[in-house]
Amino acid sequence: MSAPAADRDPYRWAVFSGLFGLYFAFGVVAMSIPPIVGEVRADLGLSRGGMGLALGAWQLVYIATAPPAGRVVDRLGLRRSLAIGALVILASGLARASAGGLVGFWSAIALFGIGGPLISAGAPKVVSTWFSDEHERRFAVGAYNTAPVLGGMATLVLSNSVFMPLTGSWRLTVAFESAAMLVAVTAWLVVTRRKPPTAAMPAPGDGSGGLRSLLADPRVRTVLVLALGFFFIAHGLDGWLPSVLREHNGFSPMAAANWTAVSGAVGIVTSLTLPRRATRERLPILMAGTLVVVALGLMAVVVAPTFLVPVPMVAIGVRYALIPLTIVTLMDSPAVGPRNMGQAFGLFFAVAEVGGVTGPLIVGRVADTAVGFGGALVLVGAVCVLLLVAVARLSRLDADEVGSARAVTGS
Repeated sequence: MSAPAADRDPYRWAVFSGLFGLYFAFGVVAMSIPPIVGEVRADLGLSRGGMGLALGAWQLVYIATAPPAGRVVDRLGLRRSLAIGALVILASGLARASAGGLVGFWSAIALFGIGGPLISAGAPKVVSTWFSDEHERRFAVGAYNTAPVLGGMATLVLSNSVFMPLTGSWRLTVAFESAAMLVAVTAWLVVTRRKPPTAAMPAPGDGSGGLRSLLADPRVRTVLVLALGFFFIAHGLDGWLPSVLREHNGFSPMAAANWTAVSGAVGIVTSLTLPRRATRERLPILMAGTLVVVALGLMAVVVAPTFLVPVPMVAIGVRYALIPLTIVTLMDSPAVGPRNMGQAFGLFFAVAEVGGVTGPLIVGRVADTAVGFGGALVLVGAVCVLLLVAVARLSRLDADEVGSARAVTGS
């Protein structure tokens, strides 16, 4: 239920700004290498395969480190655990700038996968702790999920146009961009000096269960399936859409980049709007509607004439709302509460990143076959349709919980 205005902590948006800054810098450091891949490869003598291996290092590490990171968040508290995560990400950025070969470069990027989960698992707990109003909480989840996207976009735009000409070195460019995390963690420590309020999430349980208790809950298991699929869709499309538009639809490189950016902008808007409207009753409907829009958009990109492709490209941008909608769903699960929220989201991101790693890999492998990018987009569209089964199960679980609650009230 939404809390009265008088009961809302007036300091909540200051803390949220600190969290947003951490996630923005997260996106900056995560995307620090892709815009300058050519310069890095030439300096370090890396093949395309070696560079690909290094760029995927942090996602692979994430899968293993996210569950223990969630437990660290629950035990150390939000202020310290997120600060530690930020400092590890800062170290990752600086280590990239000083790497001398493939091993050092891979290790530097892999280090991001140790610090990143502390922020990913801690962010939902920050929101649930400081925001007592349900609508504000949902809006905050959508809003902080736009931060890494904005940070990555800023890096893509500024790396070659500003920082490389200014510094004359890819190493100084990466170090300068990594400094964004130093600013962010300093701001985070400043705004979190005040003691947080009692966790405000209106969960039916206290969230005292451990990993086995979480996995035993059918709603949590369904959310994990959705997270796996949603990350597969998001990451599978993110890295390949510009290539799809160029090679399958005949767009120029600039046009492909611009329409991909427009699609991302639509994703930011939907991430800010849909979660706020997502009451527990509406969540399955919004998820299903978003999946249908993405699936239809992908099919249109495959078959539509080139001049019409921008329309479904814009529609596909709604996919960015799927992840915050899933986070809200897990946050509202009866098995998740203030005591185990970090562990719950550590588990969430461990499973989700399996989709994040396999999505780009499978899309690329399918595109290399005779079916090309058209077949790859059909595959992603099929995943969207299959996930409607999990959404339907989530809706049934919600209906059963409502029915049980009414039965108890009636008795």
